Amino acid sequence: MKLQQLRYLCAIVDESMSITRAASKLHTSQPGVSKQLKLLEEELMTPLLVRQRNRVINLTHEAHAIIPTARRILKEVETLKQILADAGNPNKGKIVIATTHVHARYTLPPIFQQFRKKYPAVVIHLLQGSPHNIAHWVSTGEADLGLGATPPDLPPGLVSIPCFRLSHCVITAPKHPLLKLRRPSLDVIARYPLITNGPGSRLGNLVNERFASFGLKPNIVIQTIDIEIIKKYVQQDFGIAVIPTIAVDPRMESGLRQIDVSHIFEPTIASMIVQDDAPVRRYVSDFIDMLSPRRGSKRRIRDVSHAGDASKTAANRVTSRDRPQ
Repeated sequence: MKLQQLRYLCAIVDESMSITRAASKLHTSQPGVSKQLKLLEEELMTPLLVRQRNRVINLTHEAHAIIPTARRILKEVETLKQILADAGNPNKGKIVIATTHVHARYTLPPIFQQFRKKYPAVVIHLLQGSPHNIAHWVSTGEADLGLGATPPDLPPGLVSIPCFRLSHCVITAPKHPLLKLRRPSLDVIARYPLITNGPGSRLGNLVNERFASFGLKPNIVIQTIDIEIIKKYVQQDFGIAVIPTIAVDPRMESGLRQIDVSHIFEPTIASMIVQDDAPVRRYVSDFIDMLSPRRGSKRRIRDVSHAGDASKTAANRVTSRDRPQ
């Protein structure tokens, strides 16, 4: 059995059962991939791929069973190579972090500043995607760790550690009628045009679910996935929006006003996703401690409501009211 064969098998899974795309990803030929997989099947004495004519349409039950082990083997080999590469200079290398746009843009910069001061020779590489993407990249070893919501189908071998509690606010243009109310109710907010994330997004689902729980239907006028675009449209008075408070800097965005809506929208939890008991390089371990500092023997969650809060050491315990997002 060769590592190359396991790498080919995992690549086919990652490329939606396409041998052509797997070969392209690994910079090899399609016939070469097919030949190595047949040799692996012969050695294991069991078929691994469900074929229909000349197409691979699925994995066999046996292949599904060995994929997690194959991924761990490949990850351990890469870790071994990295340990040896780092031996000459343990403060030099690369850290790969999988996260969402919101955390890449607002939560992580202060952590990166702290990390860069200690490890200026380490390259930070970001992978941005959905919570499902994040968990997948950590599971396959493509990312050293992830930050985002914990998906309901967290792959085996991964652990989720709550890091940040994020509050939300309503943003409006200056002189908006809502600014006259200290604690506007949701039915009052529902009277105004709303700009929100598209269907299926975490923030969009949070807003829609909260309105639905009160039997209300929001007056959505614009949907977009980019919070910066949402803020721009609010500044132009197309409507109001519900966004993470950390995404608003009143000092820099004079065309926006914010209203605390913690009485309506509960905070959401951002968690760190890592492989369970996987050996990590020292600078990765230090980044984990910066992201989720320890208090004694436990890691505590931190409230993040403004830019820069993520780097503060003050922490609070997760409560039963917290729910992942």
